[in-house]
Amino acid sequence: MSLVLGPIHHWMHKKIKISEAREKAIVEALKRKYGKDADVILQEVYKKSPPSQHEGKPLEEILEDKPIHAGIQGLIDEVETREAVTVAAFYKKYGDEAKEVASKAAYEHGLKCAQQAAKEKNLGQDGVNPGRAFELLLDNFCDGMPCDRGAQVLDENNKQIIWDHTICIHGRYWEVAQVPPKPMCDIISSWVKGFGKGSNSSIEYERKKCIAYGDDCCVSTYKVG
Repeated sequence: MSLVLGPIHHWMHKKIKISEAREKAIVEALKRKYGKDADVILQEVYKKSPPSQHEGKPLEEILEDKPIHAGIQGLIDEVETREAVTVAAFYKKYGDEAKEVASKAAYEHGLKCAQQAAKEKNLGQDGVNPGRAFELLLDNFCDGMPCDRGAQVLDENNKQIIWDHTICIHGRYWEVAQVPPKPMCDIISSWVKGFGKGSNSSIEYERKKCIAYGDDCCVSTYKVG
């Protein structure tokens, strides 16, 4: 019996593919920086978390006879764990230098992703206000499943939007990978920052509070002016 997938399932798959593309961008940046040493590290990484075998495949083929919800959650688990294991391995050897390489790659990927998203929506890049940029972010950033308590808007006007997270949806993957939460969160935040800038070159991202740094919640903002 073939799976009957709805728009929300394909929407989630799109976001998972964006996470996979970010992970690949980070890996390529680390390989450019560390050369043959990176290849050795990645061999060990992929023993724990094998590379994705799903590229180019439709979601129906990937899930096969798996329950839909569990299958999609499994895809999220795969990419988020592999990304975290990768960062953990390079951070263990190279420290903040590796984090900065990964952060820059994440930023650039987020910027390009937002530019593409705005183009697909026929939005003039510099006409995207912070609220619209946040909507684009939610449409492209894999922040758990729809049933998870993701980002919630706290305040919004024409100049800024403020949102929060009361739990760190990504933290469990960092814990499994034994990567310190601060550098991993910095890398993800760099992607969010790049996405804001790619949505509108005037948008600035600020992380006001952060669970990974010991706060009781995460609070972030996109703002202009």
